Amino acid sequence: MTMTPPDSRPDSALLDISPQEYRDRRGRLARTLQQEGYGVMVVFGPTRVSYLTGFYFAATERPVAAIITDEGECTLFIPSLETGHVQQQCPELGEAVIYPEYPGGGSGEHPLQTLGRELRARFPQARALAADLDGYEARWGYRGPRLSQVAGVPVHERLELIDDARALKSPAEIALIREACRWGDYAHALMQRALKIGSDEILVSHETSLQATRDMLGALGQRYVPKAREGLPANTMFIRGRNTANPHGLHQVGGVQAGDTLVTGAYGVVGGYESELERTMFVGDPTPEQERSFADMLAAQDAGMAALRPGRRCSEVEQEVRDVLEARGALPYVRHHTGHAFGMEGHEHPFLDLNDHTEIRPGMIFSVEPGIYVPGLGGFRHSDTLVITETGAERLSLYPRDLQSLIVPVHAG
Repeated sequence: MTMTPPDSRPDSALLDISPQEYRDRRGRLARTLQQEGYGVMVVFGPTRVSYLTGFYFAATERPVAAIITDEGECTLFIPSLETGHVQQQCPELGEAVIYPEYPGGGSGEHPLQTLGRELRARFPQARALAADLDGYEARWGYRGPRLSQVAGVPVHERLELIDDARALKSPAEIALIREACRWGDYAHALMQRALKIGSDEILVSHETSLQATRDMLGALGQRYVPKAREGLPANTMFIRGRNTANPHGLHQVGGVQAGDTLVTGAYGVVGGYESELERTMFVGDPTPEQERSFADMLAAQDAGMAALRPGRRCSEVEQEVRDVLEARGALPYVRHHTGHAFGMEGHEHPFLDLNDHTEIRPGMIFSVEPGIYVPGLGGFRHSDTLVITETGAERLSLYPRDLQSLIVPVHAG
């Protein structure tokens, strides 16, 4: 468990995705569109827009979309307030389609009507459009027509044309996630050191997140490229006591007490990519019941990590984890599947679930986080970040997993 910031690497390259990789992504999508018989795809999802273009933005009520042709040409559809932002982040994309404001800015035309008019003019021969969503997502008070109501042709929702490609991470993406894991591990170490009797969940989480972020930015310097206007590059959190029996339990008032079970989390964000790390900890020596549930959880996670390898199905991994828990009598306490892919978002397709039969392939990134939740006792969950290799899986989050390393000494605050 490192208590000093990770070494600053001598490499001076930016921790970011290159313009060429964005072009390659659009090229792959263009070839897919050709194979599927589409001349154009409209992409509304903010993360998908960022994935294809490198344009990161605050998603509000103002629609943003990327228009990708089967030749790989890309045009952004943006509100006027984003004009300078696009030029700053991705000037190589060229001229965007700009509308004044939502819901119309005095133009008398809703932004989706502007988009529909533009599509009809640019692609008069199109018999159908592909889109990740049939219109902009309802957020921040947005209301508007569906894309199919303004495009003049049928719209086929085909988000998998992008998200299936997103599931296979490039070497550059894996390098960013690996770096994020280094800082997630470090942030967790700061939080564990700060924990003591009376610690407040919210205050400790925010204080150690801020310290980890200071150290991270100090070490990475100009190599770090922020991708958001909110949130921190390094983050920690924990919940405690019987509340941990809720898999997504919220913070509660009051301080850490002797005997508490803690379920913690920490992650870094580098170049727009996240890591994932969670641990089950104990304040003082655990009871036999806590030790037994911890051992059940750890055995399940061991099984999940061992089962991850190319050529297998996500459902097979889940089944092996459940077999271990059933043999140990802990299956009744399971509340969720074993894990999920992630990268630019905290949860991405595919999932380690009995009904997800996606084939596991090299380059995929998964969390492995089987949990058991015992009413009146607590929750028990580790989560680790793993990348699928040619022969198996490599754990990228390297924080200790054993019981003795995860006991918080009992002493007064």
